[in-house]
Amino acid sequence: MGGVEWRNHLEVEGDGLMRIRQHGSMNVDAMIVSSPEHLAKSSDERSISQLVNIASMPGVVGEAWAMADWHFGYGFPIGGVLATDVDWGEQGGSISPGGVGFDINCGVRMVALECSVDDIPNLDKLAGRLNGRIPSGGSGKGGLNINRQELDEIISRGSNAMVDMGFAFDEDLKNIESNGVLETDEGVSERALNRGLKALGTLGSGNHFLELQTVQSVEDNNPHNLFEGQVVCMIHSGSRGLGHQVCTDHVRGLEDKYRNRQGTWYNDEWGFELQDRQLAAAPIHSREGQS
Repeated sequence: MGGVEWRNHLEVEGDGLMRIRQHGSMNVDAMIVSSPEHLAKSSDERSISQLVNIASMPGVVGEAWAMADWHFGYGFPIGGVLATDVDWGEQGGSISPGGVGFDINCGVRMVALECSVDDIPNLDKLAGRLNGRIPSGGSGKGGLNINRQELDEIISRGSNAMVDMGFAFDEDLKNIESNGVLETDEGVSERALNRGLKALGTLGSGNHFLELQTVQSVEDNNPHNLFEGQVVCMIHSGSRGLGHQVCTDHVRGLEDKYRNRQGTWYNDEWGFELQDRQLAAAPIHSREGQS
């Protein structure tokens, strides 16, 4: 769906929230976490066009969302959120590797440190030490020195393997979703594994970061025993080159299954119609959707 036709269907939903009403090929409305002023200042309308496109995905339910950090991505806008119905059609709604993203399982974690801000007299010196000891950047160099067998263990057993290798503690697991391990299959290529060997333990680049923060106030019943003035470490990272390669492999495999007909992409086997080839998707219960 090209151009800026979506602007003709744009409404203010509430404070900091905009709605694009369903039109054209859209199956649901699209929501944008934004004010009219912010949206008017946006110089790149491609991300909103991507949001409109994902609202037409097969099996989509609810609404397509663009969260506050929305910007242009691969098929999906970065910050895009979409749900599809697993019981839709014969094989379920669509699942798109581009929607999952290239930095698979990326996220933000806060680690509470047993010190207060008064215990750090020289922040510049500490920042220099952290910068020197924590490998960052896009190269993936300087990570943990592990072998292929250890990487296989980490992929199959997640954070449990990291505990056994001495890189984490048992008590960490209870604070991690699914105790730090997700079910996997054989869908990891040799190239992805080789990239993972180099990158484990590195921070990355782009919007990845490590930041020291302090607790300003404790507002709830304090289940984590935080205290005012405590130093915490906020980390944003992901699966680095390994996850990027896994996504690349799956995107390429699915894109080859679509054919262009007058600007729209079709897969006759599944009866899928997509507005952008980068949204290449498979039914969740198909062989490709489960791989």
